[in-house]
Amino acid sequence: MLSSLGDKMSNILAFVSIKGGVGKTTLALETASSLVNDFGKKVLLVDANFSAPNIGLYLDLTNEVTLHDALSGTLLHNAIYESHGIDVVPASMYYRGEVNVFKLKQILNKFKNRYDFIIIDSSPNYEELKPVIAAADKIFVVTSPDNVTLTTSLKAARLAREQDTPIGGIVVNRIRSPRHEYNLNEIEIISEIPVVARIRDHKKMAQALNDKTPMTVLDGANVVSREVRRFASAICGNPEKENFFQKIIPFKDSFQKERVNREFLRQGFYESQI
Repeated sequence: MLSSLGDKMSNILAFVSIKGGVGKTTLALETASSLVNDFGKKVLLVDANFSAPNIGLYLDLTNEVTLHDALSGTLLHNAIYESHGIDVVPASMYYRGEVNVFKLKQILNKFKNRYDFIIIDSSPNYEELKPVIAAADKIFVVTSPDNVTLTTSLKAARLAREQDTPIGGIVVNRIRSPRHEYNLNEIEIISEIPVVARIRDHKKMAQALNDKTPMTVLDGANVVSREVRRFASAICGNPEKENFFQKIIPFKDSFQKERVNREFLRQGFYESQI
């Protein structure tokens, strides 16, 4: 067991995609929320979408001092705000000065021993994605289960491989019509990356956005919250809990494979602590 805050090994995790509208920001926020509120972790959530940031808007933060200021010389702790138990670094929508985005790694490394996890939301812009992947200890590719999105999202995976940044897996988000979309096996064959979570689209996400509250806080029993919680449990090394129906009804092969992928992710967490 880790003895003190200063002894903690922190993981910097980035959620990436080279296509807007896949729910990447929402997933980064919900994962951070679950790690904090379901598992008691200390988390820093960083909006590194340098040109079109969203997290400050999602959470209704004032954004008086932002990541852009920190990249320009302001101390990062001045840009940290608290929301729903999460420490948040928003970015500026209209920053006028010059910033060196490749200072992101240097800035975040100074805070690694203060947090269990630092989660980065990234831009879908290819050039803006490079410093995010460089700063991350591990990335998760976020995609929806269609050919166009998956094909473009895999450009982020190729960039990570070029930079020798480990890929933790694919999160398939906004599943709407499974009969007309790629299934888990097809996605893994195409991407050669394990799927670690599959999140259905849900109309209540609109309420969470309107209320400026993570779904994992607004409704912990929601299907989105439950899958995010399973994913977060693997990230932080906690056992995955089964509900009553999972115990009495056998898993389909695809669901069983998905759980196996999360077990590998969970094992990777344990190994990183040795």
